[in-house]
Amino acid sequence: MRLRRLSRSPLFFWVAVALLSLLTATVVGRFVSGARAEASRYGSLQTVAVAVNPVEAGAVVEPDDVALRSIPAAFLPEGWFGATEEVVGRTALATVVRGQTVVRTNLAPWGLNGLAALLPPGTRAVSVPTGVASPPLHRGDVVDVLATFDPQAAGDGDPAFAVALRASVVDVGEDSATVAVTPAEATRVVYAVSHGAVSLAITADPAQSPLDPAFPEAPVPDSRRLPVPQPPPSPTTRVPSG
Repeated sequence: MRLRRLSRSPLFFWVAVALLSLLTATVVGRFVSGARAEASRYGSLQTVAVAVNPVEAGAVVEPDDVALRSIPAAFLPEGWFGATEEVVGRTALATVVRGQTVVRTNLAPWGLNGLAALLPPGTRAVSVPTGVASPPLHRGDVVDVLATFDPQAAGDGDPAFAVALRASVVDVGEDSATVAVTPAEATRVVYAVSHGAVSLAITADPAQSPLDPAFPEAPVPDSRRLPVPQPPPSPTTRVPSG
């Protein structure tokens, strides 16, 4: 009886309300303090462009491929984009997976499309024939371009040698592969394709930019190692006898 009367008392009601308010304020305060601590630890939320569909290397980013997401600053990679307009219409240099934050190193500069977008700065794209003896190649592989000439035409020089080192494979077709080489290597590769046999050897060494001072140029063969094709002999004119 006393408990029932006490529960109906206005004083009991307001005491319960006060205790409930105090408990609510305590819980909310702890949540707010935790949120502030997390914000201090991971940084404020940033709006960034994230891939919602995978984009293959060499493909142009479409409007449906990216969307804006809020991510704590501590988890953001360097070079992120804050608007989809900065991403849509540019060519992907490497495959961008779903859920990945799009960064500047993923995309080619504005105006570069196709193979030109995949070329490292300062390089040229050269097509090299492949055959059944060629190793299985994929875009992004690093290869050495080896040339083989006729031993008789090579003279005292080595009939097989490298004409390009650490070239990036930018495209692979059924019968050829396109590699990115320096301008000096490009002329040697073209000569080797025209006057000899060319093979591609996959290397585990990472590709380097030709603008890097440490970039290893392929050795320049001397004149004895690059045989000059001789023109076919002119037909002999026979003089009829008698």
